[in-house]
Amino acid sequence: MQADTRTRLLEAAERVLIEEGVLALTMRRVGDVSGLNPTLITYHFGTVAMLLANLRDHNMGPMLEAWACLEDPIPTGADPLDTLLARWLAPLLAPACFTPSGRALVVLDEIAAHGEGETAAQLVDTMSAVAHRFANLLMPYLPGLSRIELRWRLRFLAGAALGPPPRTRLGPDERDPGMGPDALAALIRFARAALTGASTSAPAETERS
Repeated sequence: MQADTRTRLLEAAERVLIEEGVLALTMRRVGDVSGLNPTLITYHFGTVAMLLANLRDHNMGPMLEAWACLEDPIPTGADPLDTLLARWLAPLLAPACFTPSGRALVVLDEIAAHGEGETAAQLVDTMSAVAHRFANLLMPYLPGLSRIELRWRLRFLAGAALGPPPRTRLGPDERDPGMGPDALAALIRFARAALTGASTSAPAETERS
């Protein structure tokens, strides 16, 4: 029964994040959505911040597992850049842990942008570490980009995966349009173009003039 109650509270909190944003996440609102007494949040999690930390871990875990294949060998005959991009981008489009119509990345972005203290900081550090790993893997295939410019372009692409602001909040019966194979294929094409385009770094002689 305790596990069921915890899950119902997590499901409700995730729905609030996806449909209304983290600023709407209160004990009262989670209680309303879950149909449970909001004081159960204190019993099971301690605080709303700890509830958010649990949501972070539930949504981050599957993404980290998927990214474990980043360093796997590129299959014979496969395009290295497209293969690496698919491995990195696919988890960014993955469904949320408790709300299959929404995306885990949206939940994590809400926590990173509006969460408090250690909960948000640990998430940002983890995502930064993955980006660093991925940049190292891409460098041999993008010799025209400096490391710093590659990191900036990857940051831009992560934002593109999330979607441009303002974020459209999903209703209870709506599905995030940025999910599925068509969305992934379009994002890979966009990412390839963004990474292989001409460097924006000015030539040395221009910089001196």
